[in-house]
Amino acid sequence: MPMVSFESHVDELPYAHGGTTALGVLREKAEYFNVNEELSFQPSGEGEHVFLRITKTALNTDDVVKILAIHAGVTRRSVSYAGMKDRNAVTTQWFSVQLPGKEGPDWTALNNETLKIEDITRHSKKLKRGAIKCNKFKLIISQLKGDKEQLEQRLQSIKTFGVPNYFMEQRFGYLCQNLSRTFDCFSKEGLIKNKKMRGLFLSSARSCLFNQVLAERVRENTWDKPLDGDAFILAGTRQYFKEETITNGIQDRVLKHDIHPSGPLFGTGNVIVSDIVESIEADVMLNNTIFCDGLIKHKVKSARRSLRSIPANLSFEWLSNDKLQLSFSLQSGCYATAVIRELCDTKTQHAN
Repeated sequence: MPMVSFESHVDELPYAHGGTTALGVLREKAEYFNVNEELSFQPSGEGEHVFLRITKTALNTDDVVKILAIHAGVTRRSVSYAGMKDRNAVTTQWFSVQLPGKEGPDWTALNNETLKIEDITRHSKKLKRGAIKCNKFKLIISQLKGDKEQLEQRLQSIKTFGVPNYFMEQRFGYLCQNLSRTFDCFSKEGLIKNKKMRGLFLSSARSCLFNQVLAERVRENTWDKPLDGDAFILAGTRQYFKEETITNGIQDRVLKHDIHPSGPLFGTGNVIVSDIVESIEADVMLNNTIFCDGLIKHKVKSARRSLRSIPANLSFEWLSNDKLQLSFSLQSGCYATAVIRELCDTKTQHAN
């Protein structure tokens, strides 16, 4: 079977707020894209794992893992982190290094123009993926061309209603090539033996299926509205529950952002939704049997994900007539670029 192209997967996802209102440049400079990671727990200060809060510039997360491992004289497997962060940005995130019974090296010796040690502490357990309360963003969109009043009205809509919680380009690789590679690999009906590659392909397939379900809900204008048979995510958690019939109480909780309609992270397990929601999700799975069969073969367990993302504490400031600064926080796993795409097209402009 020939490789199928998914190059335009993200570009073709429908908008919830009527399409973009302006053109601009995101990440013109690394310092125009700031991310600060906040953990979901407080390190205890004691234990065999050294916790390091690091600000990095023009480095990806794997680059820092390699630097820490070499400096501490340990394998890369001894270094952990809670979440991946972009290279073309200034990001502050936590890493842990397992050093049982050892004091460890002088970490501040690593400080340079691209890496700075902000804090050093200890904890009894290593840092696990996803152990993030939120990511705080401060972004500057430059070379902005658009009507200011329209942009400010759109920002208010985003603040009030949120945005579709799409998986964005970062999940799928350059031009979504991981999706094409996943499809080609699954089509051959073999098991993926390489652990890192397997995780990459499985997450790409599930994310694509989720995006398609969410896209259908956006087209029907139900991405932020409860439907009979929906499963709802409790805000700030991964816990969900099902409601056969939508009551006034459920409607009110959705409006207050206490709970969110959810979509499927496909895998093995019972189908929890019913009624029209089950029909929407089943149609997507029926049209993507290669992905579904591959996920089942690899025994991936099903889960749910919120259909919407609510940027908390969203604020903005005009730094000049063509430069807009945005500040907001997002729950772990949500993408700032999913927020930006509802406001401004940053694909057609490029930094000089």
